[in-house]
Amino acid sequence: MKNLLTANKVFVFLVFGFFSCSAFSEEDHLYSGGYLGARAGYSHNEKSCMDTMIHCDKDEVGYGIFAGYDFNRRLALELSFTDIGDSAAEYPTVDLQGELREADLALKISYPLYKQAHIYGKLGAAYWEGEVTGGSVSIDDSGVRPLVGGGVEFPFADRWAARLEYQYIDQVGNDAMGYTNPHFFGLSVVWSFASRTHNSPVIPVVVSAPAPQSDVKISEPLTEQRIVVDEELDGPLFEFDQAIIRNTAAIDPVVDLLVQTPSLDVSIIGHTDARGTSEYNQRLSETRANVVAKYLRSKGVNLGRIKVYGMGEDQPVADNQTEGGRAKNRRVEFVISGARTL
Repeated sequence: MKNLLTANKVFVFLVFGFFSCSAFSEEDHLYSGGYLGARAGYSHNEKSCMDTMIHCDKDEVGYGIFAGYDFNRRLALELSFTDIGDSAAEYPTVDLQGELREADLALKISYPLYKQAHIYGKLGAAYWEGEVTGGSVSIDDSGVRPLVGGGVEFPFADRWAARLEYQYIDQVGNDAMGYTNPHFFGLSVVWSFASRTHNSPVIPVVVSAPAPQSDVKISEPLTEQRIVVDEELDGPLFEFDQAIIRNTAAIDPVVDLLVQTPSLDVSIIGHTDARGTSEYNQRLSETRANVVAKYLRSKGVNLGRIKVYGMGEDQPVADNQTEGGRAKNRRVEFVISGARTL
């Protein structure tokens, strides 16, 4: 395959350039960033043998590497190189051996299933190179064909995920060497440059020295007031499995109270349901509480009046075995303290 070495060099160059630009870019939210992966699995080259064959072996182990960039939770661009696997056929007058490799660029579209797990589909173009040899036969060719694929991806550590995937390339080959439809079923391991579950930076709480006495008269001492916003009563506050506020209307009454009464302080406490690991839920509750604190700050609530806590799944108020109970447990609590002044 005379162009294979060139194709490999181009692939490595593109991967290096791609990640030189993307790996250090600022993440727009929790799920954006670059990743690398490796795959191995079962390869089947459909229709790779002619009807006159005595014996045909279309199946072999395939393997490859890939690199991609998640623009957000649902959309990514992925570049991969796969050794699809060889085919061998025995004919009455000759034994033939076929080799096939491909490099592809594909758009990956995902849909969340549970926590960070998601299903995905891929659509792109594959540059293939193939060769058939045996006896006096030596035929090679290359070209570009459409590629489709799909699978499910699920995390098993902070930056690590696994995939079960399928990939198909349509009508590879030419009239002289024949045509095949390569199918690949594999298991992949993915490593992300940035954590997909990391916390947002914790907002520092500034403790000020006691203010000097003034002539301001304090009235209406306020006992601690707790306001709860949960999914059952107010609808989803955040996007699924993310720390992006979806329903600001549910917390705006708290914002209004704090803006109108500067003497009040607030503690923001994030809670989750019990699905997923306790470590993951703890991080998610802290991240969401910090995002709510940032929203309060953007509305004019001073940083020194805000404290942030994450309780994870440790303080349920309802049964985690029911959907309604889990919706109650997915909540943010505002504990308001201080005094109203005249």
